[in-house]
Amino acid sequence: MIEFDDLQLPEQDLVLLPDDALRGDEDTDARQDPDAPAPLRGRVRLGGPLAQRLTHDRLADDPDLAAFATAQAGTYEYYLVHLSLTFAPTPQRPRLEFAHLALDLSAKPETPPPVAHSMDPMRLTDAVQVTRRWRLGPQLSLLGADASLGEVGRSREFTAHQPFAQALGLLGSTPGWEFRRTVATELTGCHALRLVVRTPAGSVTDLGCTVTAGVKIPLLRRYTRALPRPLRLEAAL
Repeated sequence: MIEFDDLQLPEQDLVLLPDDALRGDEDTDARQDPDAPAPLRGRVRLGGPLAQRLTHDRLADDPDLAAFATAQAGTYEYYLVHLSLTFAPTPQRPRLEFAHLALDLSAKPETPPPVAHSMDPMRLTDAVQVTRRWRLGPQLSLLGADASLGEVGRSREFTAHQPFAQALGLLGSTPGWEFRRTVATELTGCHALRLVVRTPAGSVTDLGCTVTAGVKIPLLRRYTRALPRPLRLEAAL
């Protein structure tokens, strides 16, 4: 096993546009249509992406990993990609309900396609105490949670695990992570994300990145920002 130091990722504030607005310059669209929803600003920062090629020399401290990289060298190349999402440190109104970081891997030549070989974190959850009730009313009808005379029922308490963050698309070309606000946890703070990308040997692979967030005002509205330039993964010859 090899431990890598955390990289100092360059960060950028993302201005996310409402999904129902016309695509184009984020400020120009808002000026042309005074009734258009305002962009979502100051709520999400993206760190990276930055990539490290996992060569035999870089993995030399672990003989098994170095041997694996050597055996794969003629077929695949591997890259460790670092990203982060930072949400405003104190909850702001409207609250972020969810955030989705979507990656798109594309390569030339196109086959075999590049994939997310592994991802971290895979799943983070919050423990939430849940009470389930079921009741029987007249004529053995199943009723809701409100109790009244003439009915019998039972309640059961248990601990559920609500997903706060989870990886999506493992072993595919469109991996990503989804964050959701839970009863216990707001979307705040910095969250480090890493994935190992497997690409065909000798290929040129681009990693595109799109961030989507949702707030309720009062209905759920989605905002999106796609990075204009992909991260290029290419072995230096």
